[in-house]
Amino acid sequence: MLASVARVNSEAVPADRERDAAFADALDEGARVLMRLSGRLRALHVGEQAADRAAAPPGPAPVDIRRAQPLGERQMAVLDLSGLGAELGLAASEVAQALEYTPSNATNILKRLEELNYLVRVRDERPVRWRRATPADG
Repeated sequence: MLASVARVNSEAVPADRERDAAFADALDEGARVLMRLSGRLRALHVGEQAADRAAAPPGPAPVDIRRAQPLGERQMAVLDLSGLGAELGLAASEVAQALEYTPSNATNILKRLEELNYLVRVRDERPVRWRRATPADG
């Protein structure tokens, strides 16, 4: 593997290229699995984080982007999931599991938060995944 990486592409043997491509695919899949796992682990502690915030003295209000209407309790709970801050974001099934919602309710909340520009869909991911919107998302 390392020998074929060190070689110039034109010198690579087709079998080496196939093996290297398969290895790269496996690494990509492993990275996706680890991102999903980290999102799930963070989502497990949402209740603990909410309790910590409730017990903490009030700080300055966060700057809100496009807050056309107040958000409901369930929408706020979804936005509190730290997994949405990851590049890979969360799927509706992960949100549903973390918050004990039905998958259809989680999907509807995620779609509404997307409409309100709180979340964006992660490109090229199936099932659909969402992450927090950033100023770069425009």
